[in-house]
Amino acid sequence: MVKHIEGIVVELLQHNDFHKFQSFIREHWKKDHIFVQDTSIFEFQHKSSSNYHYMVAKQYDGLLGVHGVIPQVQFDEFLPRDQIFLGLWKVLDTESIGTGILLYQNILNEYDPEFIGVIGYNDQVLPFYIWQGFEVGIMNHHFVLSPDKTVFKIANVPSRICGKNINSASTISYKLITESDFKCLDTSEIYLHQIPSKSDAYIVNRFMNHPIYEYHVYAITDADQVLAICVIRPVVQDSSIVLRFVDFMGPNDVFALLGQFVHSLLNEYEAEYLDFYSHGIPIECIEKAGFLNRQEYDDLIIPDYFEPFERKNIDLRYAYKITESQEDVRLFKSDGDQDRPSIIGV
Repeated sequence: MVKHIEGIVVELLQHNDFHKFQSFIREHWKKDHIFVQDTSIFEFQHKSSSNYHYMVAKQYDGLLGVHGVIPQVQFDEFLPRDQIFLGLWKVLDTESIGTGILLYQNILNEYDPEFIGVIGYNDQVLPFYIWQGFEVGIMNHHFVLSPDKTVFKIANVPSRICGKNINSASTISYKLITESDFKCLDTSEIYLHQIPSKSDAYIVNRFMNHPIYEYHVYAITDADQVLAICVIRPVVQDSSIVLRFVDFMGPNDVFALLGQFVHSLLNEYEAEYLDFYSHGIPIECIEKAGFLNRQEYDDLIIPDYFEPFERKNIDLRYAYKITESQEDVRLFKSDGDQDRPSIIGV
C-alpha cells in the first residue's frame, strides 16, 4: 500500500531503486555494511519477483527512511505471507519520529501480519515495541562445553564450570541430511509445534541454499520416525571451532533428548562448545539435554560476534506480536536476519 503524506511516498522498495537504498545505507547507517558491499545476501533475504520486502519512505528523488521485512514466504511460497520478521529500521536524523512510525504502519497495511517478530534490536527501540503491545524480553542463551577440551581459545570459561552428565540411554539417532533426503523422510508432524511456521522447503531455501554460510541440517530419528530437525552452523575462529545451534523444529520434549547428539557433534567437529539462543522452549527441556545457562555465570563469556570477532557476551532482545495464542511462539538465532554474514568472504 502506498501512502502520500506531506510529499512523502511510502512503498515497498522497487528493483530499480536498489541503488538508492545502497546509497542510503552507505551514507546514513554504515558505509561498509554487507548490503552495501554485496548484493547476494540482500536479495536472498528480501527480493521478490515484483519488488523487495523493504518498506521505504521517499521524497523527490531520495530516501528518507527504510524498514526491512523478512516474511516466512520468502523461503517457501506456501508458508504464510502474514508471518514476518522485521529487519533494519533507519530514518534520517533530520526526520521526525513520525517518518519511522509511518514506515511501520505501512508494513502493517501491506502484510496484515498474524505474527511479527524482531530479534536483536537496540534498547532505544524497546519503548516503541512495548507501546505497540509486543511481548518483549531477552532470549535464553545456553551452551554445552566439550568434555574433551581443557583449554578454550574462543570462550572464557572459569575453572569451576563443569559440564552436566547426560542420559546416554536414549534410543534416538541422527543423520546429516541433504535436500534429496527430504523425499524419503516423513516430516509432516515436526512443524506442528511452533509459530512462525516452517517447512521442508523453508529448510532447503533458508539453510541449504544459503549463498554464503554453510549450514549442517540433521534429522533426529527413532526407529526411522523423524522426531525433529536441527540446524547447526560451524564457525572457525583462530583455528578453533565452535558450533552455533541456530534452529530446531520438533516437539519441546524431543529437545530434552538431544544430549548425546550434542556431545557427538562436539566430538565429531572437535569443537570447543555448542551454543543455543532460544525463546519458547521450556528451560527444563534445555537443561535435561545437558545445556548450561550462560546468563547464570557472571565471568563466563560465550561470544556471539564473529564478524569481526569480539570476546564478549551478547544479550539478544526479542519482541513479537501475534493475533492467536502465544504459547506456540518459538524463536531462534536464525530467525529474522540475526544469523547472516556481516563481512564478505567469511
